[in-house]
Amino acid sequence: MDGISTLLADLSKAANDVLVNVLTYIPNLIGAVILLLLGWAFARLVRAGIVRGGDAANRLLDRFLTAGSWASMRLSSRILVLVGNAAFWVVILFFITAATETAHLNAFSSWLDSIVAYLPTLVAGALIVLVGYLVSALIRDLVAATISSAGLGQSGLFGAMAQGVTFLTAIVIGIDQIGVDVTFLVTVVAIAFAAVLGSLSLAFGLGARIFVSNLIGAHYLQQELQPGQIARFGSVEGKVLELTPTSVVLATQEGRMSVPAKVFNEEITIVVTPGDDDD
Repeated sequence: MDGISTLLADLSKAANDVLVNVLTYIPNLIGAVILLLLGWAFARLVRAGIVRGGDAANRLLDRFLTAGSWASMRLSSRILVLVGNAAFWVVILFFITAATETAHLNAFSSWLDSIVAYLPTLVAGALIVLVGYLVSALIRDLVAATISSAGLGQSGLFGAMAQGVTFLTAIVIGIDQIGVDVTFLVTVVAIAFAAVLGSLSLAFGLGARIFVSNLIGAHYLQQELQPGQIARFGSVEGKVLELTPTSVVLATQEGRMSVPAKVFNEEITIVVTPGDDDD
């Protein structure tokens, strides 16, 4: 009987200890839950604030940037949502860390502390990539506008290439900021960029060959011909109406004809009749 009484007394004491520990832990648990709820509400406010702030910034840009290359400078709605969601989870992570410390979950809290300590580096890398994206969009518009104003074709293609190179550079810098070894990535990017640049240079050189030939031919034609003369280029004959930087405009029996100036170097050129200024 004494053994049973002792066992019951031990069980009662153990139950009392467990009950006391639970009652003592309940305030910590409630505090952790409150922190999580507050963190969730605050994170939603932060996310909404970022999206609305971006929309307000776009409205200001619409008001003040109405012309020129800066007119297309805008914050993408997808980027705003992405940044808002990232900020939401960063805030949640901070509050989860505080909640685990309040709940005395020491192992989990230590692991979260190491993640939180790494967040500034991660955020810095993400900001570099984000700023690189915005700058690349601006460079795309500037390059496209410059090429278009110069009268050259494929302005959209060159603008997109400039944007891609700028954004890719920002990604490499951002990844390096995070702490990832980018040596292999830089090598691959450099090889790819060199291949693309070489292909474009070759294509431009082949395409510009005819243009340069016309420029050279027009230079010599302007020394030999004047408007009003009758000239024959190979089998084409007509009255010279105009000498452009790359061609000769003739009035032929078939109508107005533009002859590439490079025919001066490729065909026999004959001045059939002199101009009004010649004797």
